[in-house]
Amino acid sequence: MSSNPFLTKSSLEYELPPFSLITEDHYLEAFYAGMNEQLLEIDAILADPNVTFENTIEAMERSGAILNRVLNVFYNKSSSDTNDQIDAIEAEIAPKLAAHSDAIRLNPHLFLRIKTLRGNTSDLNEEQSWLVERYFRDFSHAGAELSEESRNRVKEINEELSSLQTQFGKKLLADTNDLAVVVDNVADLDGLTPNQIAACKAAAESRGLKDKWLITMVNFTGHPLLSSLKNRALREKVMKNSLLKGGRQNENDTQTVLLRMVALRTERAKLFGLKTHAEFVLQEQTAANPSNVHAMLKKLAPAAVKNAQREGKDIQAIMSRDSSDELQSWDWGFYTEKVRAEKYSLDTAAMKPYFELERVLKDGVFFAAQKLYGLTFKERPDLVAYHPEARVF
Repeated sequence: MSSNPFLTKSSLEYELPPFSLITEDHYLEAFYAGMNEQLLEIDAILADPNVTFENTIEAMERSGAILNRVLNVFYNKSSSDTNDQIDAIEAEIAPKLAAHSDAIRLNPHLFLRIKTLRGNTSDLNEEQSWLVERYFRDFSHAGAELSEESRNRVKEINEELSSLQTQFGKKLLADTNDLAVVVDNVADLDGLTPNQIAACKAAAESRGLKDKWLITMVNFTGHPLLSSLKNRALREKVMKNSLLKGGRQNENDTQTVLLRMVALRTERAKLFGLKTHAEFVLQEQTAANPSNVHAMLKKLAPAAVKNAQREGKDIQAIMSRDSSDELQSWDWGFYTEKVRAEKYSLDTAAMKPYFELERVLKDGVFFAAQKLYGLTFKERPDLVAYHPEARVF
């Protein structure tokens, strides 16, 4: 255990995790050690009969140091550079983390201490009072005010949901990767920049495809290359594949998982006296309830539809010069660029050099941070990041 880098505070600047020492074998060990440590810290809070802001709220804020360290590293890793071992760890630990969180937030004795502080805020300053209220709302939203029977059922639901959400993400990623479009002839990539073509070539080579090019799918509907690809048949293939993710009735189909998630979320909402999951989650969001969301959408939708129809007419007019085909979703991005050039004299290709990654980072993000907040950034090549291509500033 002593060799696990998560178990002690990092000695690097700003407590940067010691990525050069971290291996995938360290994660599970640190997760379980971190959860055990935090539960012992919560027990210590409950063992003190006196209730103060310092020995309750501040103590909870300080608890879970090991768990926080491994959480920050692991979920950054799993969301950006995953593999089969990371996926297996996530599948094992997700329901355990849900149960751990509920063991704290649904603890009636801990909630009683928070309510005691909330009922006597005369000795608290404004920031402390806000934090007590925040804790009270978080615990209430988790189900701390429910009956014991309902709390136990909420725990079961949350644990299953966390497992299902992990399954959903794994299936969706696998199907997204499987739906990448293989291109046999570089001429079919006409319209793309040399860098984009090189990226397609590298993607194909990473999968062992020789003399091929690969258009990988992205997380959202549509694809950024659709605005540049001249080959209409290829655009159609890319767009249709984008719409197929998780719904092909194969081993990566997400329908069964989603239906179970919907059923569990509905059941949980009803335990809180609500009709829908939307009501449950929006309680802690800016909108507050579904009615406010629908009211806003009803204001936006007519204008958005009207604008889309107008854009569609402009696009169809230019598209008709090339062919008799009717406008389809895979044509929209490509011909929008032509409309911008002809109607507004706007060449987005000419703007791309100004949005090159290094310029956006240094002349955009870093520049704005310095002007607004006085923050400056310096690259530190001596510090190791979580991936060879990641950089530390």
